[in-house]
Amino acid sequence: MNASAPHAPVRADGTLARQRLLDAALRLFAENGYQKTSTRVIADSAGVNLGAISYYFGDKARLYQAVFCESFSDVLNSPDITTARGCLPDFRTAGLGIEAALAGFFRNFLQPLKLGEQVRLVMRLHFRELVEPSGALPEGVDEDIGALYFALAELAAERLGIGATDPDALRLAHAILGLAFHFFVTQDLVGHVSPELVATPEAIDTLAERLATYAAGMLDAEVRRRQPTGSPS
Repeated sequence: MNASAPHAPVRADGTLARQRLLDAALRLFAENGYQKTSTRVIADSAGVNLGAISYYFGDKARLYQAVFCESFSDVLNSPDITTARGCLPDFRTAGLGIEAALAGFFRNFLQPLKLGEQVRLVMRLHFRELVEPSGALPEGVDEDIGALYFALAELAAERLGIGATDPDALRLAHAILGLAFHFFVTQDLVGHVSPELVATPEAIDTLAERLATYAAGMLDAEVRRRQPTGSPS
């Protein structure tokens, strides 16, 4: 063993202690956010000495980075999970219609809801970082979501029959993403007021189908809005 390696475990239970810190930090960061989660609370929840955080990670920011990156890597190693951008099929290459592409998007995007509490916490943490940046991560962590957003804007432009995205296509992309984001960002609310919507894999599949229908309806509404006055509906 290299005794000079930084933060290297020196006890047989070192790997377990490090993992307990990651698990506890994931839950607390996802539920409470970076700023409202203290290292003391993390250590107590993990059942380890406060100094273990410095030993294994250095400081709170680097613990957060490890939670954010390592946990997400574990999720992506699952064959059932794709990157955010990969959730939207390439409708042009695959020869899909707009509604079929939307159905694929929502089905893929909501897949983590089927995979248990740990995965839901990972997704919740990543969405929290988008809406409530911690300041502890390097720039560029939201590039994947950004790529998905612009792909949805291109899909909207295709449905609107315009050659390039315009402000309304961008608004529609935000609205479509919002339909999907809601079920991760407000998991507690959904679980409290309508748990049956995400209670089973079958219920989540139905939810994905309905959201695709609603999203297609928003696109159709914009198509109608753009029609000249007096044109048939």
